[in-house]
Amino acid sequence: MTINRNRSGKRNLFYKLRRKSKLIVSALMAGILLLLAGCGSAGASGAAGSAGGQKETDIVKLGYFPNITHAPALVGLEKGFFQTELGNGVKLDTKVFPNGSLFMDALSTGQIDIGYAGPEPVLSRYLQGGDVVVLSGVATGGNVLVARKDSGIESIKDLEGKTVATPARGCTHDISLRILMQAAGLKMQDQGGTVKQVTQTPADMLTLFQQKQLDAAVVSEPWASQMEALVGAKVIVDAGQMPWQGNLPSTVLVSTKKFVQQNPEVVKKILKGNVDAINFIQENPAEAAALINQNLTQLTKKKLTPEVVQKSLARTHITSDLDPQILADMEQKAQEFKLVQGNIDTKGLVDLTLLKQVLQLKESR
Repeated sequence: MTINRNRSGKRNLFYKLRRKSKLIVSALMAGILLLLAGCGSAGASGAAGSAGGQKETDIVKLGYFPNITHAPALVGLEKGFFQTELGNGVKLDTKVFPNGSLFMDALSTGQIDIGYAGPEPVLSRYLQGGDVVVLSGVATGGNVLVARKDSGIESIKDLEGKTVATPARGCTHDISLRILMQAAGLKMQDQGGTVKQVTQTPADMLTLFQQKQLDAAVVSEPWASQMEALVGAKVIVDAGQMPWQGNLPSTVLVSTKKFVQQNPEVVKKILKGNVDAINFIQENPAEAAALINQNLTQLTKKKLTPEVVQKSLARTHITSDLDPQILADMEQKAQEFKLVQGNIDTKGLVDLTLLKQVLQLKESR
């Protein structure tokens, strides 16, 4: 039997070359995967990844109201504190809202990601099963009960048979008013009482005062001071006399748990911007007042006098501090007034973890 060694040698050479080619391809693929992993760890926006390792958002949609109690939002935007913290790789979009209900609708549908709102709409949405979390305090006080100068109202008891406005039913203003009325033995018509409640925007409240179609209103600053200045409204209950000794949070910073979990570093940067704005307002009251006035004028098309802005700020405590127990107490009152039904357990609503990290970092510098 004769063996063709030449053909056998060619076959062995072919197998060796094929094996070597497979090793080279495998090495190249491994290198490409490492390169892709390295690229994926540093997103185009420069934002750090979330807990799951995915790239964080490069657009943040922030909502707020044109109120003095939202001063950190106004100053933070005007001074660029938020954008400075976010950096060039993250775009900041903003949207202004007239009340908390519309704000919460926008938050729950993804029209905004984070923002400033009164605590009661936030509480209500949370207790309805909504995805919402309170991340920081923003302001306490700043809400005032005023009456038309010729309404005959001198005290809470004089509200009997009168028409009173709040921005919305079941809002922070509404609950505060009902607590004050309860102490005076009064009730709203929806509770079998004699006080008629209507809901109006602050700007419309001022007009209705002028037209004598409204007797009193609970409003946030600067509207209370503006109504004093323009139509001679009388202060019946000042900010420091409101329920909880004026320590009721008038504005909180909120987001959804989903957004926070997916974008923790971006959220911390917004919190840093909020703290920077609060510090600026506290350390530079005159300049802050001018910036707030400028921003409110642009938003409302109505210029405020420096005196109105200064009085408004004097009635408002701008702070990131937040007492969760007050929110729980307020919700108990809301249930008592039948403004909410069912579960009122607020456990899990407030999470100050990221705020504490931001404050600790600033203290260490």
